[in-house]
Amino acid sequence: MRLILVLVAAVFAAVSVPVVAEEIDAATLEKVRVAAAKGYRDPDAAKVSDVKKSLAANGTGYCGKVTIEDMPDAMTTFHVVLETPSGPSVLRLSDYNAPETDPNSKVVHEMMQHFGCIK
Repeated sequence: MRLILVLVAAVFAAVSVPVVAEEIDAATLEKVRVAAAKGYRDPDAAKVSDVKKSLAANGTGYCGKVTIEDMPDAMTTFHVVLETPSGPSVLRLSDYNAPETDPNSKVVHEMMQHFGCIK
């Protein structure tokens, strides 16, 4: 839990002012798609939509929707950071239970709101 609180503090410190909408090139979109499907058994089957730059201050964050593994007709909101010391990282809302039952889910929802991925 202490790690989650440190992560939340870092996230809140890393949120910047809204960015102007911009085109995302195909190569970056593919990196976002691969990162959004990180951990999937078949990441090549994943599809993304509604990809946009997030409010993350480091400039390498993206929000969007990705298909849920084993549920190709369903999508979940994600936040991807392409450049971290250990490689791309992803948060997917579908990876957490409801905020009412999972404290980590509440933190993830708050992070997604601050990143501009959800309202």
